[in-house]
Amino acid sequence: MHLWIHAVAHGGDGLGRLEDGQICFVPFALPGDRVKARIYKSSATATWARLLEVVTPSPHRTEFIGDSPAMAEAYVWGCFGYPEQGLWKHRIVTECLRRIGKIETEVEWIEDPEQRLGYRTRAEFHGDGTSLGLYAEQSNRIVPMTRCPLCNDTVNNAFRALAELRVRGSVMITAHPDTDDVMVWCGPSELQQVRGVFPLTNALGDGRARVKFEVDGVPVVNGTFCQSSLTLNRILLRVVSEMAGEPASLLDLYCGNGNLSLWMARKGARVEGYDHTPEAVNAADALGLGSYQRGSETVMAEVADRGGFETVILDPPRSGAAALMPVLAKSDAERIVYVSCDPATLARDLKTLAAGGWRTERVAALDLFPHTPHVETVCLLRRSGAWEKEA
Repeated sequence: MHLWIHAVAHGGDGLGRLEDGQICFVPFALPGDRVKARIYKSSATATWARLLEVVTPSPHRTEFIGDSPAMAEAYVWGCFGYPEQGLWKHRIVTECLRRIGKIETEVEWIEDPEQRLGYRTRAEFHGDGTSLGLYAEQSNRIVPMTRCPLCNDTVNNAFRALAELRVRGSVMITAHPDTDDVMVWCGPSELQQVRGVFPLTNALGDGRARVKFEVDGVPVVNGTFCQSSLTLNRILLRVVSEMAGEPASLLDLYCGNGNLSLWMARKGARVEGYDHTPEAVNAADALGLGSYQRGSETVMAEVADRGGFETVILDPPRSGAAALMPVLAKSDAERIVYVSCDPATLARDLKTLAAGGWRTERVAALDLFPHTPHVETVCLLRRSGAWEKEA
């Protein structure tokens, strides 16, 4: 069938409509494309199709960012040009807030146009003993490559060295943005081989302490979460600091390594942070600047219910923080700063907070993942009427 693509959906698929009006999702298709596609799945409300050919390309379709056409299978938005790519990310955040959260608000757009390529300092690759590369979209098939256009030189140099080792399984490369230090996380069977080339290597259950390095005062621990770009992370920190103000006390939920709160602890704020990853919270706690502890969402809810914090920051996983919303909705905090990598679950959670009397005062969409469908959103919430009292 032939289909005109008029939009992109949350998640990155192109959106078209069949003759009967039903929505059709087409991965790799861009707004303005006329495509040939084949339906492979249908439901009562939508249809999914595979892109067979771009019959008439969108004016926003650009030259692929990679070194070979074969790599395009691993980069859904590898041909989506700017500024249109950014406009659609901004639109997706705005529409999710309006449609799901019933929140009408102006969304700021914040990016660094100089870091649209070569920005990643952390990336996971997959090897089969012959090739090393990324998975093709919606597949476990490895797309071989010589370099990743989204990664910086340090990561790509490490990638080439690992490719020569013909590793099997998944390997995570994390590079310090300001030095040549590289940490590698790999499978137990590859540990000795990889550690021979990269001394800062760990594997699950290897019996050794996790290696780590410090970036902007924050410990980055091998095998635990950190932002995919430790340089673009600085934009995130700036926006969070603007929204959080200078509280005397702060609760950091899903705190990880303290990325969003250690800077406040250094300014003298009383900080408590909770996360389920022991290696990350232990590294943050070892700095002696705040209290960082391991804790499930149940523990987080208990601490939030206890209250006594001027500001609450939360940075949950993609699934959001629905379990904490009833407690946070009645929190005695003055501000909540919600950081999210998923606009849909963010909007769902903000709707619950709104029902509890919280007003979304400021929203910023950050382009921390250029040439991917992902976007980071930061929201400042305050009690309805709080801004009027200050005025």
